[in-house]
Amino acid sequence: MAGLYNPKVAHSITAAYATRAHTTTVVASFLLLALVRCTPPATALDPIPRQITSKLSVARRGRASARTFPPHPAQFLAARRAEKASAAAETTWVRESDGFDSVTGIATTNDAPSKSTAAAAAAAAIPRASAANKAALAAIFAAAQLPIPANKPNACAWPGVQCADNGAVEGLFLSGSPLSHPPTPRLCNRTAREPGGKAPAILAASIGQLTDLTILALTNLWLAGSVPRSLSWLTKLGSLDLSGNCFTGSLPIAFFRMPNISYVRAATNFFAGGLPQRPAAYAAMKGLRGFDLRDNRLSGPIPGALATLPNFEELILDRNRLSGIIPPALLKKQLSFLSVRENRLSGDLSGQQIMASGIDFTRNRLTGNLDTIEFDPWVSFIYVSENLFSGSFPEILCSEMSNVQVADFSHNRLTGVVPVNCFNSATQGLRQLWLDHNNFSGSLQPFTRLSESITFVDLGFNKFSGRIPQGLATLSSLTYLDLGANSLTGPIPRFCQGQQALTFLNLAFNALSGPPTPLSFPTCARSLAALYLSSNRLSGRIPATISSFKRLRWLLLDRNALTGAIPAGVSIMQQLKGLGVSYNRLSGPIPAAWPRTFGQVLLAGNRLSGAVPAALSKLKRASFKPGNPNLCGTPLPACK
Repeated sequence: MAGLYNPKVAHSITAAYATRAHTTTVVASFLLLALVRCTPPATALDPIPRQITSKLSVARRGRASARTFPPHPAQFLAARRAEKASAAAETTWVRESDGFDSVTGIATTNDAPSKSTAAAAAAAAIPRASAANKAALAAIFAAAQLPIPANKPNACAWPGVQCADNGAVEGLFLSGSPLSHPPTPRLCNRTAREPGGKAPAILAASIGQLTDLTILALTNLWLAGSVPRSLSWLTKLGSLDLSGNCFTGSLPIAFFRMPNISYVRAATNFFAGGLPQRPAAYAAMKGLRGFDLRDNRLSGPIPGALATLPNFEELILDRNRLSGIIPPALLKKQLSFLSVRENRLSGDLSGQQIMASGIDFTRNRLTGNLDTIEFDPWVSFIYVSENLFSGSFPEILCSEMSNVQVADFSHNRLTGVVPVNCFNSATQGLRQLWLDHNNFSGSLQPFTRLSESITFVDLGFNKFSGRIPQGLATLSSLTYLDLGANSLTGPIPRFCQGQQALTFLNLAFNALSGPPTPLSFPTCARSLAALYLSSNRLSGRIPATISSFKRLRWLLLDRNALTGAIPAGVSIMQQLKGLGVSYNRLSGPIPAAWPRTFGQVLLAGNRLSGAVPAALSKLKRASFKPGNPNLCGTPLPACK
């Protein structure tokens, strides 16, 4: 039964690559991909994922500070197109109040515009690209296997091309279909002849001829090979995005030779090797503000030389193979976001200052006493999960100056009780709190002071004891509460009060007693999708009101002392996917009807009787034995 309760198997991103696709803010890019923390094992009832917003909307598959990263190219282009369309409309349509064409000045009595006149005027308003720029763009479109509009001889009118008034190409935004997951070597090596295949292309060297480019975004185009050296000729380039391609080799030297570059994003490729270590390598990019190289194969240490860049503020190196320490110079620099999750970083951070407004150090090998680490008083996002940190309850959550919105200290070696002065009025901005898989102890009473705006609380796998306070159960914005695997006692308090939209409730592996009361609360039926009450001391019957839980997908009541029959109402719970009631004292027949969505049932260790329903006999994930001596029919012996 232990395999059934696994609400927090390793999380990844959105998804992110949701999967952590970059949006206008790093918050959006991280709070999208932060939240699918539950990846079910193949043999278990998969708990519902945490898909509400980061843990980074960076819900935990992403997260970040409130500072903005560069505008997403698609948004930038949409805004420019809207401006262009608006301008074209204003200059070509006849205004009834004026009675003349605003472009030609010719009086007219026609209240409706001529479509041909409007189209011609709009085309005339678009700057015309030079022959050299048109040839360069045509080569790029061809290499990326993108169609060129046959009815648009002017390259400035091609999709994704943005021109200045003099016809110079200032912006190029080309993107394929968004990837549902990162490219893999197999996908990047496939050919166009394979099913759904699109052979990776090589970025044309003619890109270097577009010397007026200030923004270049070539994303999700399956571009492979090396980035051409001619990219370094783009000396006016301020923002570069090559994410979601199949580029290989070491990081292009061109990245470090563009004097006006502010943002470089080359996430989700196959770049390998190390980052330049010497400050001289970054001398030409003094204006660099953001570097996003997540989801590559980079190795070696993180260069402290990045801290010498005067305007540098955002570094994202997630899911590479980086090793060594996080340079103290970077820790002390006032960055808006520093994210190095899922690498091979190590080192003792005891006594260090961490001055970034948002950090994500998740899943490394970092050590140190959290009591001695000084965080920026204005830090908003802290993700240090799955490391080896020690110490007591994080002081930053008790500080009068706290500005923390998301705090993830889970899967470490923290100990002690929660101070009674924590979660004061200064922490009212706290939205998500993850303290699971540590060794905290004592009462849950301090958590009743959490902000009414908090949505996620995970305190599972600790040593908390005593009763669940009613004040914690009725936090008005709570959608996810995990108190599993502690030493809690007493009855289950009343949940789902007021406008609370509780979706996930895990109270399993405690010593709670009394009836399974959440199934008796009509207000819980409005939102609850997963209820885990396994391995407690619950007694009484399963309430017939279970049929009103139309959204419930996972219900685990196994290893208690429940009696009576399985309510027939389960047949109308159309969202139900899994039911665990094994090792109770249930009796009577199994309900004949089950939802079509149903996929797993655990009934062993009871006193059930009669024939196994046909809907359950073919399930691959079903247990009827031991126990239930009076059950019969497939997959058990035939009924007599």
